[in-house]
Amino acid sequence: MSHKRKPRARSHATRANRAGAAPRRTSPGKTSSGFRRMPIRRRRRIRQVLAAVAGAVVLAGAITLAFFNHAATAGDRTTVQTWVLPRLGASGKASLAQFRGTPVVVNFFASWCAVCASELPVFTHDAAALRGKIDIVEVNALETGDGLAFAEQFHLAQAVAAVARDVGGSQGDGLYQALGGTGSMPMTAFYDAHGHLITTHLGGFDSTTLAGELRQLYGVIAPA
Repeated sequence: MSHKRKPRARSHATRANRAGAAPRRTSPGKTSSGFRRMPIRRRRRIRQVLAAVAGAVVLAGAITLAFFNHAATAGDRTTVQTWVLPRLGASGKASLAQFRGTPVVVNFFASWCAVCASELPVFTHDAAALRGKIDIVEVNALETGDGLAFAEQFHLAQAVAAVARDVGGSQGDGLYQALGGTGSMPMTAFYDAHGHLITTHLGGFDSTTLAGELRQLYGVIAPA
C-alpha cells in the first residue's frame, strides 16, 4: 500500500514569513548596501559628483544673497534727477530731494579703488569746511568687498551729509550707470541747488582740483 507524502505546511509558512519578514540584520562587519559593493573607482566618482553638486548649491546661495544685497527695495530709486538710496550702515534713505536748496556733490567710491582712498580725505575736509554751502554725499557702488568698513576708515558718516549704498544695475550700480558710469572709479556728479545735474567727472580729485571745480561751479572757496 502506497503512502502519499503530505505537503509540508512548514514550507508555505516559511515562504510567507520570508515574504513579510523584515530584512535580516547583518553583522557589524558586513553590510547589504549596494554602494559598498560598487567598485572603488565608481564610488569615488559618485562622491566627486555629490561634492560638485553641494558646491554648486553653496555658490547659488551666495549669488542669490549678493543679488538681494544689490537689488533695489521698495522706495529706492536710481534715476538721475530723483534718486533715493538706502544709507550705508544705517537705517533710512538718502535722497536728492532732501538736499533741495543746497548744491549737492555725489561722489562714488568702492573699497577696491586706490584712487578713492586718495581722494576721500579731500572730500571729507571740504564737506566739513563748506557745510551749509554744499552738501557732499558719498555713495558706495560697484562694491566687491566691505564698503562699510572702508567708509568707516575715513569717518565718512561723521564728515559728509550722507553715506549711501547704490542699488540695482548689474552690480549695485544703478545710479552710477544712470549717470554714465561704465566701470571705472571714482566718479563724481555735481548738482545745482534745484536738483539739476550740472556735470559729471570721471577720475580722482586732489585738494587743488576739487577746490577749483567747486569754485567754478558754485562760486565757493574751500579753505586750505
